[in-house]
Amino acid sequence: MVQKKKVLKLFIIFTLFVFINNCTNQDKAPGPPYTAEVLQMNSMTSTQKRSDAPTFKFDKATFTWLQDLNSLNGNYFNFVFGGILKASYVSGSIVSAKSFEQSKDLNLRYNVKNGVVVPKDYSTLAMLSSYYQFDVVANNIQTMTGYSMDSIFSKYGKIRIFFEPKIILESGGSTIQSSGKLNAAYVPGAHQFIMFQRSNLENIPLAANLQVIAHEFGHSIWELAFDNGSTPNCDRLNQEYVIRGLNEGFADMNSYTLTGSTNILQNSIDFGNGGTQRNFSTITFTYDNITGGVADSSNSACEQGFYCIGTLFANALFNAQKNLGYDQTSLSGSLARGTFMTLVTNAIKTTKSNMSNLPSSNFSDYCKPSGGDSNNSIYNGLILGSFFNSFLTQIGSGATQTQICAQLKANFGSVGFPSTYRVGCT
Repeated sequence: MVQKKKVLKLFIIFTLFVFINNCTNQDKAPGPPYTAEVLQMNSMTSTQKRSDAPTFKFDKATFTWLQDLNSLNGNYFNFVFGGILKASYVSGSIVSAKSFEQSKDLNLRYNVKNGVVVPKDYSTLAMLSSYYQFDVVANNIQTMTGYSMDSIFSKYGKIRIFFEPKIILESGGSTIQSSGKLNAAYVPGAHQFIMFQRSNLENIPLAANLQVIAHEFGHSIWELAFDNGSTPNCDRLNQEYVIRGLNEGFADMNSYTLTGSTNILQNSIDFGNGGTQRNFSTITFTYDNITGGVADSSNSACEQGFYCIGTLFANALFNAQKNLGYDQTSLSGSLARGTFMTLVTNAIKTTKSNMSNLPSSNFSDYCKPSGGDSNNSIYNGLILGSFFNSFLTQIGSGATQTQICAQLKANFGSVGFPSTYRVGCT
């Protein structure tokens, strides 16, 4: 209740903020670099629990990589407003896009006060705030993963960010149109991000929440490491139920690595037990608790489908990090969150190519997500086992491998991590 009151207060302050600043005239903004009033996350303190939700504020901030304010075009990112995105499927926060058309002008509305850009409406504030979060990620991504933004740019080119497009799903000759609310997403292959239309269910807008943006950017890092930056079309492993879950867990770890909080969704959406079940540093369920279809049903230990697999993976990494003595309150340093996540990312780079002893596939159409779910407990465990075996081998022998293996064993048990696949523990 206290958190909701804080968010309500923030929303009221923002409404007044926009109303007051809507009464003045617009001038040319000086820059680059540009400075604007945007929504920002307050840094987590060392005394806060990692499971706590961070707080937010409206304050001025200077953009590092933005080169053209009115088109929101910069060194690494370019915003595209509206339009229609045609996709073949949406799986969690991953979208398989086919084409994009009919974008609109951004039409940013703002005033300039003492050299600072002040938004005049919600849409402008949301877009500026969203772009700023990508700026923050870009400034820290090398510390977080070992990849520099220049190396990402050389692989992906300039990344387009679609803001509030309409989504048309095309499959089997039929089409479904969706406004796509209550999420943000990444488009592998095209290396693009989608900021869906805002919803009145949101507190802190998802598109302006650094935790959410860092999660989505984690999917692009997963693609860069797991698939060398180019997800193959109709690829079996990427369509497997549990691999999609591991991708989500990796993205959650990416968010935590930047922000220091494992509580990624509470500030943006209150959707029953969902936020708690995704707060991966505090979960108590195991793989055995979510098999037999449990993860895909309501009122269960975890009802988030394949996200539950990712949460277990992120929890294992988080606990290993803690037990190995890493400073979980710091992003940078020799034993900090970024150091650990870089180690994990480096291991992912050669994990896929070294996966072995995979079971025969239980689905045939590799061009869309498998129909597999938590009912396929043994089959899913063999896929997980192959991944974990290769991943731990790439980590290399030693205390880190042993600790991660022990935590994976604790979370996934004998079904989700069969003993024949274990490396570093028995």
